[in-house]
Amino acid sequence: MKPMQPAVTDISSPRRTTALLWAVAGLLLVAVVAVALYKAWPLLNPMLVEVAPLDPSCDLRAGPCATRFAGGGSVRFAIEPQSIPVVTPLRLVVETSGLDVRAVEVDFAGVDMNMGYNRAALEPAGPGVYTGQGTLPVCVRARMEWEARVLVHTAEGILAAPFRFETRRD
Repeated sequence: MKPMQPAVTDISSPRRTTALLWAVAGLLLVAVVAVALYKAWPLLNPMLVEVAPLDPSCDLRAGPCATRFAGGGSVRFAIEPQSIPVVTPLRLVVETSGLDVRAVEVDFAGVDMNMGYNRAALEPAGPGVYTGQGTLPVCVRARMEWEARVLVHTAEGILAAPFRFETRRD
């Protein structure tokens, strides 16, 4: 009688299967993130037909500011209250002239710090007048410089009018 040989099992096969499943799951996750970024890119970074010049003398804390587009038309922008507090609803007013406006949005962005997506859609309030509300997030800094980019949607594309201001926390 021959002694019985122990059965040989291949323990590497379940490990390979598990590793292969994790690799497939990782690739699937990367593909989902890539598709999401591809779809969200136009929303976060709209294609602009024209950007109006930034007026460095504009002070939204003192009152409304205006700018003109080289292709014609103008935008006037105001924020109320003029103290521009953070984490408080702000009334946004945009007046347009000489433009065939389809929609108006105001996009707030930190100049020196990414503060995330912060865009408010405005509603028509009369001929060439658009109003709405927006809120600025709180920042760790006592003083923060912002750019409000008024996005004017027209039949030709999106026009952007930048306005800079700062917020102060006591």
